Amino acid sequence: MKAALRFENAANSWSSVVNCSIHNGLGWGVNIKASANIHFENNIVYSFKPIGLSLSKATNVTIKKNFVGHIYEREIDAGVHNLDKRGVYAICSYFEDQCKDTNVFENIAAGGAYAGFVSRGHDCGEYSNSIFSNNVAHSIAGEKGGVGMIIHSD
Repeated sequence: MKAALRFENAANSWSSVVNCSIHNGLGWGVNIKASANIHFENNIVYSFKPIGLSLSKATNVTIKKNFVGHIYEREIDAGVHNLDKRGVYAICSYFEDQCKDTNVFENIAAGGAYAGFVSRGHDCGEYSNSIFSNNVAHSIAGEKGGVGMIIHSD
């Protein structure tokens, strides 16, 4: 998927995006796909459709202390009013794929059309493959209501 910032098949060295502002686009904000060794911290991602930040088939990625907001709906076909799957943060969930060693903590999701965070779950007490903690979702709404987090089975 096209995005304002996209990492695709970037796995040979380390990449960092720190203290940046990415805003106002007609597609996704950030898409990290089939990539590894990425540190994304203390950024603002604002005003995109329908995904603010997505991880897909990612390995060794840290998403920390970011604000992602005003992620709104996009019509797929004008006049039909179908909607994309959407979320402010889509963590290894949009394409229902696996990620390894992902850390998502201390982030804020605000002003989303459907869900603040959409992520895969893990067994209780199992933290070796994925860490997800201290994240906040607020002001999430949509045509059929909104939710802070949707957890898919792993």
